[in-house]
Amino acid sequence: MKKLFLLIVTVVTLAAFNGCQKLDIPKFGGHSSITKSISASVATDWYNLQVRILLERNSALNGNYFGYIGIGLYESVRYAIPNSVSLSTKLYQMPDMPAKENTNDYDWQVSANAAMAAMVRAFYTGLTPENMASIDSLEDAYNQKLIPGINSANFTRSQSFGRSIAGAVHNWFLTDDLNPSGAGYVAPMFPGAWVPTPPAFVNPPVLPYVGVARTFLAANLTGVAPAPMHYSEEINSGFYKMVKHVYDVSLTLTPEQKNIALFWIDQGNGTGLTPHGHDMAIVTQAIEQRQFNLGTAAEAYAKAGIAERDATIECFRSKYKYTLVRPVTYIQKLINSAWLPFIVTPPHPEYPAAHAYVTGSVMQAATVVLGDRVAVTDHSYDFRGWTPRSFSTLFAAGEEAGISRLYGGIHYLPSINMGLSLGKDLGNRVGKIKLH
Repeated sequence: MKKLFLLIVTVVTLAAFNGCQKLDIPKFGGHSSITKSISASVATDWYNLQVRILLERNSALNGNYFGYIGIGLYESVRYAIPNSVSLSTKLYQMPDMPAKENTNDYDWQVSANAAMAAMVRAFYTGLTPENMASIDSLEDAYNQKLIPGINSANFTRSQSFGRSIAGAVHNWFLTDDLNPSGAGYVAPMFPGAWVPTPPAFVNPPVLPYVGVARTFLAANLTGVAPAPMHYSEEINSGFYKMVKHVYDVSLTLTPEQKNIALFWIDQGNGTGLTPHGHDMAIVTQAIEQRQFNLGTAAEAYAKAGIAERDATIECFRSKYKYTLVRPVTYIQKLINSAWLPFIVTPPHPEYPAAHAYVTGSVMQAATVVLGDRVAVTDHSYDFRGWTPRSFSTLFAAGEEAGISRLYGGIHYLPSINMGLSLGKDLGNRVGKIKLH
């Protein structure tokens, strides 16, 4: 895996440098005026690098980082967007950001490069020497291309501004109250309650305290999903039929359904992307494939990251309010004691489905910025030899992420549908934040 990672980092770094040589003018873009001529490659290259760093780890903080880093990227270039406002005027408890010097010119690619390099170094802990080398290489590649002169005041001013934004965003992050630990949590016991699941029977479950964290939007501070279906072990009950549906689907999985389930496992730790990394990889590919400009890309990344964090908080707030039993527990007790799901059940309560909720929210937030007819082909797992998956819209990717959990045998269909519905609502709230 180390050799694979080094190969990927090398390819990414070379691609980044080559992108710096070209700096192609985009054909599409949602912003007018100056931003039409600014390539988004400096943003997409930094996001590609983050996604690849996440190949070797798995942490609930990934989504948290993407939220803050997306905000920092937007703030580092937002003066290039006509009539734009700072996200500090829109987000809950976000401090004021550094302002540019009104009488001087800036190079917004230089600013973005400096901000992204500083934030990636500051936010990601445990970076390996290979990680640090790839970060240094990518930052230097853009600096060498973009610098107009050794002593350019414009370059120095732009770089300093980007770094000041990175510092302000990271200082705000240091006040964050998201707690990824499960220490001390004791799961409640009642009929239909979650219990540890095979094969590892992890206990306590993960992320029980995430739901009390500060959200980016004040509107998301207290929201929870509606109550799930009433628990019952009666064979004619709605609950029994709901679980039996998961079991029946598992017995007749097609090769395509199995491929979908495997494509969205997203476990990190050297076996694939993290869930948050996969989400951002899809947003990045949509930006690259349609050649959106830097201003549009920055807004899309900011809103996708905001949705990622807030949806995670709302989803896990709901999970630990209801602590609903997983399919494997119910099926082994009442239907087939030897049954196991196609993929391993994650160690947290069932309702609502997180892949549907979180990925759905990210894709919808990005959709509001990029457009509801933006198709995307997801090459995230080309490096594993898997066939890319194509979607007619970004939200269609969220829908497939959701249904993959039914095929995997780890979620009920109503939980998936509820996650998609709530995720789309949250994504719309974030996507419609008026910034210009």
